[in-house]
Amino acid sequence: MVDDVPESMAVTAAQLEERGFRVAVAQDGEDALERAELLSPDLILLDVLMPGMDGFETCRRLKASESTKGIPVIFMTALGETAHKVAGFEAGGVDYVVKPLELDEVLVRVKTHLELYTMRAELEAQNVQLRREIEERERLQAALRCAHDKLERRVAERTTELAAANDLLKQENSERKRAEETLRESQGMLHAIIDNSAAMVYVKDLQGRYLLSNRRFRQLFHATLESNEPIASIASIDSIIGTTDHDLFPPEQAEILRSFDRRVLEAQEPLETEEVVPQGDGMHTYISVKCPLFDAEGKPYAVCAISTDITERKRAEEERERLLASEQAARSKAEAADRMKDEFLCTLGHELRTPLTSILGWAHILLRADKSDVARVQRGLEVIERNGMAELELVETLLDVSAILCCQVDLKRQPVSMAEVIQAVVDSVTPASEAKDVCISLSLRSTTGRVLGDRGRLEQIVRNLLSNAVKFTPAGGRVAVSLEEMGAKTQLRISDTGEGISADFLPHVFDKFRRANSSTTRWHSGLGLGLSIVQDLARMHGGEVHAESAGEGRGAVFIVDLPLMPVVEETAAPPSADAGEARSV
Repeated sequence: MVDDVPESMAVTAAQLEERGFRVAVAQDGEDALERAELLSPDLILLDVLMPGMDGFETCRRLKASESTKGIPVIFMTALGETAHKVAGFEAGGVDYVVKPLELDEVLVRVKTHLELYTMRAELEAQNVQLRREIEERERLQAALRCAHDKLERRVAERTTELAAANDLLKQENSERKRAEETLRESQGMLHAIIDNSAAMVYVKDLQGRYLLSNRRFRQLFHATLESNEPIASIASIDSIIGTTDHDLFPPEQAEILRSFDRRVLEAQEPLETEEVVPQGDGMHTYISVKCPLFDAEGKPYAVCAISTDITERKRAEEERERLLASEQAARSKAEAADRMKDEFLCTLGHELRTPLTSILGWAHILLRADKSDVARVQRGLEVIERNGMAELELVETLLDVSAILCCQVDLKRQPVSMAEVIQAVVDSVTPASEAKDVCISLSLRSTTGRVLGDRGRLEQIVRNLLSNAVKFTPAGGRVAVSLEEMGAKTQLRISDTGEGISADFLPHVFDKFRRANSSTTRWHSGLGLGLSIVQDLARMHGGEVHAESAGEGRGAVFIVDLPLMPVVEETAAPPSADAGEARSV
């Protein structure tokens, strides 16, 4: 709602909020543009006559921005002439209401345009899908035409190839002798290349016996022999022809190598793997490409392998991956912290501004109101007091978090009865729960145990948890508070039948500045710091707090465990008649 008259705006905003709307306010055009960019409201009620930038110009600038052009704008003015209405529609408005506002009319128009906005968004989504389907169909047709053209070209090429093949057959006899000589030369060249290759090259038959090995392979096994590795049992290393992997490697390693050879023979195609083998200076990693060799009948008779040492590369890759993972983790953490900070500052600004707007609006009204209108003055003072207390609570929460982060919380420790603390907090929260029609049940099974701690901070723990439970529990719901001794600790449980917590958010429920989603900010006030403060204070008292929930809409349970003081001999007091009995509040 944008209006330069605070009293009018405050009254209308209060009436809208009473009917379930969440209202953000602005007092001029510039303020409205900033708040619309920040909050992305569902609809804007915009006054026409304002100092500085009027409503028409404000609307035109809203429609010119990519992020706000889709928000429906309803003009509010005391001017009902047709010319003004036409100007409003030309500026981008969707409707017009005349001051003084009739709330029922405003509600009907707001609901109507929100429904139209939703239907328009759905239609646009359907149009986008239809365009995508048309584009996909055109792409497929183009691909089909391309495939057809390619097939025709392939037929022509194949015809040309067959003609060339006939010519080649005529030349084959004359070239055969020259090919045999070339083959002898190439075999000598291949032998030289293999023997001088930096990679290991070897061939094994179907039983795993070595048929061939190059110089690099033999050199590595000479080094292994000199270092008394497992192959030391071989009588001679001048030639490894006829040996197997079981002669050269430990049994487990040999079986791994042999198993992959069998895979290559079964696949009857080249396969690649990494193999780890022992050498004189330790274990080395090789990238091995193995392929089957076939006889004239097409049956595999051996496995040929080329193995390249990638030990140093593997080490470098592992170090690089470790550094990359570390850097990515640090970057993700920093980005998450920046996002949480931005979201927190946005929420903080909204939470601080909202009560101030009400305070200033009612102060403006009271300064100009008839002092004899006692009911109006009383209502204004109540609104100012309520919003002032809300502002104070926000500031105190920020100061608590600041003190905790700076380790400046000074706990005034003394023996404290948790039963008395809980009873006091329940009594103070009861009026708010009754006003919301939320029933609080209290069960104190432990009334004698004492905790060494700061009574005020312990009350703060209970109050934050109980207030949260009431806040997130709908009318007609229930909140259960219980205290029970469990060995050397006392356990406080606060359960509710409220909104619950999703499984994804449950591990982060105590994180500072975290909210389950943006709707939490829309419907519930607060900075998202209360549970974080509870966890910090519980740990300062040597305790712990954790949350449980079966999921959204199924309520939540918060459990605080605090260490009890050692029991000392005291004069036995007569047992309380209601100790351990549950009662409704």
